[in-house]
Amino acid sequence: MPIANYSVLAGSPVAGKVVTAGTRTHYQIRINAPGGPFLAVVNIKSMDGSQVLYAIREDFTPPDEAGLLALPMGMMPLESAPGGLALDYVRSESGGRPMIRKQEMTLLPLAGAKGVSDEERMLHQARAAALQNAVVTLLNMTIADKQGVMYGFGSAFPNDGRPTGIHDIHMNQGNPEDGHSKENGVWQDGALLIHLPSKGTWTAVFIAFQTESWKTDSAGVPV
Repeated sequence: MPIANYSVLAGSPVAGKVVTAGTRTHYQIRINAPGGPFLAVVNIKSMDGSQVLYAIREDFTPPDEAGLLALPMGMMPLESAPGGLALDYVRSESGGRPMIRKQEMTLLPLAGAKGVSDEERMLHQARAAALQNAVVTLLNMTIADKQGVMYGFGSAFPNDGRPTGIHDIHMNQGNPEDGHSKENGVWQDGALLIHLPSKGTWTAVFIAFQTESWKTDSAGVPV
């Protein structure tokens, strides 16, 4: 069964903060847009058995740039199908090449990895902060650009009967038979795209998990 309420949130980011609940740490970005404000919830730390892979693509061209620029601000449901705005890490192309490849992504180690030296532990801690630092930098750049827009792709979540935020901003297919396998599907992957009109640039933040396979069938199941 695919993720619920696959959507894209487009708006102006205004603030961000780190939120930790149990073993999970996310970076919450508050985004202003009609129908909001909204929250974009981004995974920024690895967990045991669920190490994060990430990539920051500068000078990025979205697969459907014109479609994104034509979107009204706010939360918009997306059809999980090719030919539209839906993203798929395995199948989407940008500029005649794959939108993102697994080998382009960086492994985010566990900050408190066991069985390593003090020197290695310090290196792990520094690398573990890399994604958070990158997201904060992009957030500040977007806020500084008076016309900057952040697009969050993922699963819209409700509060009081209306969508108030978006999460699952990461690859949503190729999960092994575990607690997340029920979320497998194609053309429903998440990402952050940042458009800075003053500079004429797009930047993409892609997030996946080491346990996810990049060889999937038509249902997003590992093959």
